Amino acid sequence: MPGVTFLSCDVAEAVRIGLEAAGGGNLEVFSPTVGRQLLERGLIDEIDLHVAPVLLGDGVRLFDNPGGAPVRLALLNGDDPAREVNLRYRPLPGGQG
Repeated sequence: MPGVTFLSCDVAEAVRIGLEAAGGGNLEVFSPTVGRQLLERGLIDEIDLHVAPVLLGDGVRLFDNPGGAPVRLALLNGDDPAREVNLRYRPLPGGQG
């Protein structure tokens, strides 16, 4: 695909290369496994989390680190940045698939 570069290096080096290529713009990571590695190394500035009203049957967890320490987050868009956000959904009939 044009404009796509595949890297085979340490994630910190990949961030350096990506930020250089972004020329002052944002570097977005769409991989939960790479994101976890970057978060552990303190290389994540912000997490933009989108919640869709569907439960997937399989997939990679957002932050899967068994035995790891909790990562506290601060809400950036809202009145109180330390406030929790509660979402409530009800399963729809025939919602499988």
